Amino acid sequence: ILQRVDKMENINLENLKIEPFSIKHIEDVTSIHSKVLDGWSMKGLIGDLANQSTESYVAVYEGRALGFCSFIATEDAELVFICTHPLCRRQGVGEKLLREAIMALPKTVNSIVLEVRSQNEPAIKMYEKMGFVTLGKRKNFYSFPEDDAIVMELIKGGVMDLN
Repeated sequence: ILQRVDKMENINLENLKIEPFSIKHIEDVTSIHSKVLDGWSMKGLIGDLANQSTESYVAVYEGRALGFCSFIATEDAELVFICTHPLCRRQGVGEKLLREAIMALPKTVNSIVLEVRSQNEPAIKMYEKMGFVTLGKRKNFYSFPEDDAIVMELIKGGVMDLN
């Protein structure tokens, strides 16, 4: 489905299902990661599946995973990765994935922290729209290309407001 087109348009978000990441998604998610900055390898994704501290989810449309997110979750959570297939961006896939994944996190989670590239303005705007606030900046946090990280947090009250 994704190899045949330059852009997937008109994704019906009602038909986009958010589900826990499992081995059946590994090929689609590995393919997505190969197309994004800082993407994980298949070995890294398999490690994510095996890690008892991670909560990971995929956005599935017409049988294919179009997005992936992963948290390290204890009493607080860190969003360690979120990505969507480049052909599906700016259509609400990432926002729906993140909203539903946050709601699926264990009830013991009090807050969610993330780092985002300072030059990734669409992601920063999405996080702000969802209630994340900026805590600070980590200078030269990323490489290839070099960039600062903006550290953001969503407190549990913000999580509850996502309904």
